[in-house]
Order: sequence, then C-alpha cells, then structure tokens
Amino acid sequence: MVAKRYDLHVHSWFSNDCKSNPKDIIKIAIKNGLSGLAITDHNSIKFHHENFKSNELLIIPGVEVSTNRGHVIGLGIKETIKRRLSPEETVEEILDMGGLAIIPHPFDFTRRGIGKIIYDLKNIAVETVNGSCPVKFFNTKAKQMAAKSNLPETGGSDAHRLKDIGMAYTLTTEEITTADDLLEAIRKQRTTGEGSNLTIREKIIRTFQIHF
Repeated sequence: MVAKRYDLHVHSWFSNDCKSNPKDIIKIAIKNGLSGLAITDHNSIKFHHENFKSNELLIIPGVEVSTNRGHVIGLGIKETIKRRLSPEETVEEILDMGGLAIIPHPFDFTRRGIGKIIYDLKNIAVETVNGSCPVKFFNTKAKQMAAKSNLPETGGSDAHRLKDIGMAYTLTTEEITTADDLLEAIRKQRTTGEGSNLTIREKIIRTFQIHF
C-alpha cells in the first residue's frame, strides 16, 4: 500500500505568532501532496469552529496547549484546555475528551519542550520529527526516546509560514479515511515521524518574518 503523509503540527493566523490564512494553508497542503494535516494553534480552537473544509484533504482538529512546563498537543479535540496546568493534567484532559496527546519537540529547550518530564508521562505519542527544531539533535533524541520507551511516533512541520508546510510529517501505509482512523493508527504505532528541519539560519529568518 502507498504510504501517505500527514503534517500534524501546523499553525494558522489564530495563533498569535502566525499570519497564515487558513484557506491558503489548505491549498499549499494539497499542492505539496499531503493527505491531511492538523491545525494545532496555540491555545486556540477557533480554526475548527470556522468550518474550513476540503474534499481533497483530511483536516484533523487539534490544539497546542501551553502547560506550566512546556507544550502538549491534543489531536482529535475541539474544546479548549486550560493553560498552565501540569503536563500530566493536560494529558489527562486530552484523554478524557477522547483525544490523542502528543509531546511536540520534547527536547528543544529553545521552544518550550518539556524535557525529561516526558519520561514520567503515560498514554502519549512523541513528535520525533519537528520541522522547526533549529538543531537536528533535538529530533534525533526524541526518536531515540520514543524507540527506547516503545511509544508511538508522529511528525509535523510546526509551520508558522506557508512555505514550511509539509517539510516534516507523519507517514503511514494504513488505510485512512477519517481523523479517528489516523489517531488509531498512531496509537497502534503504525506511523513514523519523517522529513527535515530548518537550519539555524532559516529559523532566524522565519522568526523575523512571522514577528515583523
């Protein structure tokens, strides 16, 4: 079966550090050959209440939550989660809503990665390839940790610009028709995180472009 790519960490203009128009995000994702993507705005689910749809692209609801120690992504949920809870409490909230908890860029200390706390969490997936990590080592360490702890893998661009969509992604050969299908494939460890990350120079340029 042909492997399909899903970018499970994308931001839109509903994040305060992104200017990407949701309609343009969908167009670029299709152009780049993605089968689906998750919009995971910072502490906001407004994208998913605006009813953006596509017949060519699977759109997975999600949110990137700011805990008191770092970031946690909730996929498959359309409800807000209180900020600054502990990572453990945030994961529990996501699971109670029927969602999937993913720890993004866990070892990237420059961008609110939760670090060693990840070893204490249960019922999570690990973002083993994050396209916006400024140093490849952060992704390498995440992939090694997921393998050692036997945890599911995902990948996502963490795109805050249209040009970065799809540079990192979740790969699977499972038959996926709904968001629930994809979440189940991740839980069953039938996905991997793949792709590339920005160079330090590109990271600096991106930061300048999205803030000025």
